[in-house]
Amino acid sequence: MSETQVSQSNFLLSFLGSLGAILIFVLILFLAYLPNRPAPVDAAIVAERQARADEARAAGIRKLTQYEVIDASAGVARIPIQEAMKLTVSAYKETASASD
Repeated sequence: MSETQVSQSNFLLSFLGSLGAILIFVLILFLAYLPNRPAPVDAAIVAERQARADEARAAGIRKLTQYEVIDASAGVARIPIQEAMKLTVSAYKETASASD
């Protein structure tokens, strides 16, 4: 019975030692590396690219969700994509019912 207690005790000590080693490593990492991390060299370039990407994304969303006249003389207009999908489905349904 004492042999079982010794093996459980060894397991517990091994587990606590491993956990302690990991915690010490994380603490050293936090104290030594993270506060002293230099700022990115190209932070201004990254910010500019992010701003341009946000503008492009917003322009794309506007094109997909708003009405706009492209060429009034030719009768070409941009409609929201949801509306275009509904019109396309209804056109297919009309074509399918006309062919039956």
